[in-house]
Amino acid sequence: MPTFEHEGLNAHYAESGAGDPLMLLHAGGSSGRQWRKAGSHLEADYRLIAPDFICFGETDPWAGPGDLSHDDQAKLVLALIERLCDGAVHVIGHSYGGATAIRLWLAAPERVRSFVFIEPILPSLLREAGEDALYGEYRAVAEGFMNNAAEGCDAEAWRGFLDARNGAGTWDKLSDETRQRFVAGTRQTVDGFISNLNNATTQEECRSIKVPTSILRGADTSAPERRMTEILHDALPASAYEIIPDAGHMSPLTHPAEVAQLIRQHMARAAA
Repeated sequence: MPTFEHEGLNAHYAESGAGDPLMLLHAGGSSGRQWRKAGSHLEADYRLIAPDFICFGETDPWAGPGDLSHDDQAKLVLALIERLCDGAVHVIGHSYGGATAIRLWLAAPERVRSFVFIEPILPSLLREAGEDALYGEYRAVAEGFMNNAAEGCDAEAWRGFLDARNGAGTWDKLSDETRQRFVAGTRQTVDGFISNLNNATTQEECRSIKVPTSILRGADTSAPERRMTEILHDALPASAYEIIPDAGHMSPLTHPAEVAQLIRQHMARAAA
């Protein structure tokens, strides 16, 4: 896996395929590897670049100062774009990665050709829109995870989080190997929740996006995630809004072929 130095950190990324560059930004608690299934449907026609965010995957942990933020992650993505690409790139951001994608736009809009947002985690939009119950629901899940992790109950942290996101019993259905992989990423996920809760992205900042944009969500995703996509679409009324049947929040993993097809459709619209 290729590496590069970024502000004293050793950062990792994966690269495959050839063609227009797609920067694939992963969800929290995951890594660039999450794009392997969807990427297998895309790499024949596109150049895929999938970084591991700071403190996720094989990239070094966050060393401060202060709490890790989406602006810090956006700096890493921008550094990678500048290292690998001559011009602007198409950015596909899932969940945590979608929140970082917007901060990338605010930092360097000239480096973005288009966006695909897959259920970006933007609790600040819920709060700004007066969706207090949904904001509280998201915050309760985040704080429940962090409290369990602080008490050393990592498995219970993940049980509460995954069951809330993907339906009761999700944790119990996972293999032992998968559970161990999640548990190994507990500390990083706490950092991710902190950056989500501290992210102050506004609707006005979202309205500044002036490139072709598609917003994807699973039909069966949770209410906070659904409403976040709706508020973002309201801010970007020209964006395409696609619903993936029978999918929850983790559609790039559970429905990779469908997600890849929607990315292809987005690329055709962006080209037009």
